[in-house]
Amino acid sequence: MKTFVYTAKDSSGKVIHSQVEADNPKSVVEALRQEGFFVTRIVEKRRVFNPFVFIERLFKVGLKELTIFSRQFALLLNAGLTLSEAIDTIEEQTQNNSFREILHRVKLDIQSGTTLAASMQKQPRAFSLFFVSMVHAGEIGGALDAILERVAQFYENELELKNKVKSAMVYPITVTVFALGISLFMLMYIVPQFAAFYSDFSGGQARLPALTRKMMDLSDWLLAKWPWLLLIPLFIILFVKFRNSKWGHILLDPIVLRIPIFGPLARKVAITRFTRTFGTLTQSGVPILEALEVSKNTASNNVIKRAIEYTRERIREGETIHGPMKRTKVFPPLVTNLISVGEEAGNLEEILFKISDYYDAEIDATIRALASLIEPIMIVVIGSIVGVIVVSLYLPIFNLVNIIQ
Repeated sequence: MKTFVYTAKDSSGKVIHSQVEADNPKSVVEALRQEGFFVTRIVEKRRVFNPFVFIERLFKVGLKELTIFSRQFALLLNAGLTLSEAIDTIEEQTQNNSFREILHRVKLDIQSGTTLAASMQKQPRAFSLFFVSMVHAGEIGGALDAILERVAQFYENELELKNKVKSAMVYPITVTVFALGISLFMLMYIVPQFAAFYSDFSGGQARLPALTRKMMDLSDWLLAKWPWLLLIPLFIILFVKFRNSKWGHILLDPIVLRIPIFGPLARKVAITRFTRTFGTLTQSGVPILEALEVSKNTASNNVIKRAIEYTRERIREGETIHGPMKRTKVFPPLVTNLISVGEEAGNLEEILFKISDYYDAEIDATIRALASLIEPIMIVVIGSIVGVIVVSLYLPIFNLVNIIQ
């Protein structure tokens, strides 16, 4: 598909300037003529290579941008603008060039007669299955602006949850990298200077303490093998890619849930994402089976995904929601019992939101406890590493008088 910029006049003589994507200029002229426009000028738009756009295309559109888009879209629709006009208005003020291109394609699809949900489904880099399902429900129910407000609220909560998890991981990772950097600096720069000093001072005849000799041997090994250290970032990148792959989730997700402290935190994050997504979808009129299919993909752990899929299959066979969930033994009794109450009382969506709010509070408490626990542990670890290196270097000085004699 190519982009063509054209100038045309309508039946009243009003001049319009716009652009459209098509295979050739003849199809553009013919389509506009059928709509009552007379094309006076049409040229193909040249595409200028922009490295920033290329980089942006490597990543999905962020939650913050989707939140802003949803709120602006709802506001414009509520003000009476058509879908095409609303998207065109947002497109003009969007800072992300890649997202602007996506919105432009969505607008062109809508102008050609495609529904909003179907046009968004063609752009998975920006609009997830959750977003598409919500928009589809809004189009069917005739309350698209209200649905978009719910989407914006959902993404705000998801962004807040993501920031909480990041804050729990940033501190220990930063401190670990800092400790590793200090240790390597001392072993590869400070220790060799002390080794040269002791060698020159004693003529190589003095017996150094065992700890000092081992530290110097470690320093010599690092100096000889330092090119291998450059492979550490590569190993980390490969591990992260494997962790995010299908087999990585299958093999590592069960292990993650068993890790002390971090395992329960990962389970709470997955449960709050699932319940919030499931509640938002069912509240918007999405059928339960479809809502479970979409919600399954928001759970960040493969064990919980399989449990949701099992529940979905049992519901298809006529069972309730809480029964299969309870049999999986993945969800805590609190979750299954509350869902049972919600099913019986007919207020399942309200119960799901309450579960999500409860686990949000639990995640906050866990992260605060984790921070208070990790900080002293990391201080002790760093102090121990640096202390051992320093002591090993100064041990020979304690026997300096004996060495001189």
